[in-house]
Amino acid sequence: MNDVKYMNKNEKPTKASIFSLIAGILIISNSALLGAAATWFPWIIPTLPGSSANDTAVLSRLAAVGLIFGILVLLGAIMLYSKPANKKAWGIIVIVFSIPSVITGGGFIIGFILGIIGGAKALSRKPKIGATKPATTTT
Repeated sequence: MNDVKYMNKNEKPTKASIFSLIAGILIISNSALLGAAATWFPWIIPTLPGSSANDTAVLSRLAAVGLIFGILVLLGAIMLYSKPANKKAWGIIVIVFSIPSVITGGGFIIGFILGIIGGAKALSRKPKIGATKPATTTT
C-alpha cells in the first residue's frame, strides 16, 4: 500500500481535462442536433453534390457515429482527470476521436479544436517531481 502514488490537485492535468470535457460535450451536442435535424428537418441540411435529396437514414447514422465519438472523447476527459497516471493513453484517445468528429461537424468546429488542444496538453504534460503522499501515523 505504500507504493501507491497519490496526487494532489496541483498534479492532475486539469486544463487538459477541462478542454477535453468541453470538446466532448460540444461534439455530443452537435451530433444530437444533427440527428434531430436529420429526423425532423432534413430539408435544412445542404445536399451533397450529385444527390437529389438528403437520405435521412444516412444522416441519422452519421449522427450516431458522432455521438459515439463524443462519448469517447468525454470518457477520455473523465479518465484523464480521475486516472492521471495514464495521461498519455487518455490524451491519445481524446485526439484520435476528436479528429474524425469533423465529419459530423466537430462540435461546431470548436469541439474539434478543444479536443486537439486538450489531448496535446495531456501528452505534453511533464510529471511533477516529488509526488506528495498523505501523512501516515504509526501506532
